[in-house]
Amino acid sequence: MVFSVLSSSSHLYLPIRPRNFILPIRCSAASSSPSISTRSRSTQFDLKTYWTTLIAKIDQKLDEAIPVKYPEQIYHAMRYSVLAKGAKRAPPVMCVAACELFGADRLAAFPTACALEMVRPVFMSKRLEI
Repeated sequence: MVFSVLSSSSHLYLPIRPRNFILPIRCSAASSSPSISTRSRSTQFDLKTYWTTLIAKIDQKLDEAIPVKYPEQIYHAMRYSVLAKGAKRAPPVMCVAACELFGADRLAAFPTACALEMVRPVFMSKRLEI
């Protein structure tokens, strides 16, 4: 019904765009210094190395954030759930990467990244209960 009303109307205006319409791409950094742009083209980003170095740093910060105190049984349980071996640590890595994307220092993102990783096991255990 809606389509019949729209298709029967002769007052629809659809702008026609030229077929070969391409916007030019301008990059001020490439035009000002050709040696830098040539060098940056040959450099490739290694995601695996970036990911593993961030995971190691996040694991270190998490270890510092959850020291073993009294009562030890509670702290060991907390450390077991947060510091699980083989964890991918996707939320904290993306948090640090987003911080770096906007030009901030990596160290500024670690408290938030660690908080994300500390909260994640709670959500995972609640999901299993449902």
